[in-house]
Amino acid sequence: MNAIYTEKQRKVLQHANKRWNILYGATRAGKTVVSYDLALKHIFEHYDDNILFAGKTLNTIERNVFGEMRKKWSENLVGNVVNNREITIFGKKCFVVGANDERAITKIQGSGLGYAYLDELTTFPENFFQMLKSRLDKPNSCCDATCNPESPSHFVKQFIDNPNVVDSIYAEQFTLYDNTFLAPEFVRNLENEYRGTIYFDKWILGKWVKAEGLVFPLFRRERHVLTPEAYVAKYGRQRITHMIYGVDGANTNDATAIEPIAVFENGQAARLEHFYHDPNKSGQMSNEQLLPYMRVYFDHMNRQYRLYETGVEIITVCDCAAADLCLSLAYHLPEWYNVQKYTHKDIMLTTDVVNNGFSRDAIHIIDFGKTHNYVRNVDEVGTDQLIIDLELMTWDKNNAKYDPAVPNDCADAFRYAVCTYLNNRDNLWALAGQRGAYV
Repeated sequence: MNAIYTEKQRKVLQHANKRWNILYGATRAGKTVVSYDLALKHIFEHYDDNILFAGKTLNTIERNVFGEMRKKWSENLVGNVVNNREITIFGKKCFVVGANDERAITKIQGSGLGYAYLDELTTFPENFFQMLKSRLDKPNSCCDATCNPESPSHFVKQFIDNPNVVDSIYAEQFTLYDNTFLAPEFVRNLENEYRGTIYFDKWILGKWVKAEGLVFPLFRRERHVLTPEAYVAKYGRQRITHMIYGVDGANTNDATAIEPIAVFENGQAARLEHFYHDPNKSGQMSNEQLLPYMRVYFDHMNRQYRLYETGVEIITVCDCAAADLCLSLAYHLPEWYNVQKYTHKDIMLTTDVVNNGFSRDAIHIIDFGKTHNYVRNVDEVGTDQLIIDLELMTWDKNNAKYDPAVPNDCADAFRYAVCTYLNNRDNLWALAGQRGAYV
């Protein structure tokens, strides 16, 4: 038995026998894998009681837990989730629910539970977790949970540290180094990519850390900003297959930005020349006043890169909060610009997606040495505003939003485009002809 477990996993199997057994820490550290064995042990201990499995969604718990259990023990012993949200595991029928929002609390009201398994606990709404406490009402009821750490102020961390319940909790922290089955090269790569950032503490050391400091700590000018010649030398001369325009707009003192992400035939992506209007420098303008200048910009990009001529698929994703601009672009631009509202704006999630893109060198910024001001019709030299945003943006004092004192208009438009590129359910460059399937 010992040969198939790490030392940390063996420790868990020996000591995770409290009312609450919470395994938290780094990704790929082995905590979820050992939780399958822990779950099976507790299922048999509570075979005559009601048993619950919960995940952020039914899809995530199917992918993270049930699918892996079937690989381990076969489809005969771990069934499929049926329509009434039940699954049979080693002959025991268990309830399955998704804890995706505050309303999920209604899914566990009612009869008591002998055992509960919670996948990705830190993604659950707090009221679901609080309700679950009252459902574990059998003499020896217990709950096993896995999660990645979040802020020290997160309700799960506060629960773990509560001195009033310390005797009923077994909490085990996993680091990446606890998984001795990982390839050394993979570990070294992650160390190099996350060293010097909060992500090293969070995703390698498994610590509960604030999302404080720089918003994009994985962006490095010397690594991610390349001249056209340097980009071609590194990745070769590639054909553009898709163009994603991220748009962020405002009518007051905030700027309007269009950040174009070109996706190449090798799957890499790069930001090309952007449109940027700063009302503090070029004067306030309504969307209708700005639209002629935007049309000049789009026409320039079309000619420069022969987008229409070569059949490049285009999608224009506009901040849904800028409803008037979205409608104006959809009305004035040709249909093949495929204007859509960008609604998937979870600030933490989308920021992590961009940082992940930087960590994997999936996205670069092409430095053309100048930026054209389309309102004033002049070329301007100096640091690209997007680079300034990425290097200076910080979190606010509550670590929940960007510090409003630092400009973020270019970065927001860039974030919408990058997330459309990287969050696509399939490879974006393989979806030619499927307009509207990107967001």
